[in-house]
Amino acid sequence: MATLSGIHIYPLKSAAPLPRDSASVERRGLAHDRRWMVVDTNGSFLTARKHPRLTLIRAQPDGEWLTLAAPGMSGLQLKPADDLRRADVVVWSSTVRAVVADASANAWISRFLGTPAQFVFMDGACVRAVDPDYSI
Repeated sequence: MATLSGIHIYPLKSAAPLPRDSASVERRGLAHDRRWMVVDTNGSFLTARKHPRLTLIRAQPDGEWLTLAAPGMSGLQLKPADDLRRADVVVWSSTVRAVVADASANAWISRFLGTPAQFVFMDGACVRAVDPDYSI
């Protein structure tokens, strides 16, 4: 019999994992898991494979928003821009319309990574189809 020895969520895709004693499962997966991500100026998501500094960011859920901490940076309350502006972003082979964070948050991540970037949020209106090869 298999035993689950631990569970982690990633409130910000490719950032540091957040260990949990328990997790709620929602229609879209674990609550607070990978709803936020960082994209480049073309809207392609950034991974820790190419931007390892992402793993230094600690993200703590605060409702749908996140509180971020990173070495050498002031803390950041991450939330969508007030106008709920959307942008097409690419996650692997899927294109979705995600909500863009405000300008100060995008300046924060650009400064931390040393490259132009922005945060985006995949809210309930943002639909990403499941690849049938990985679904049941």
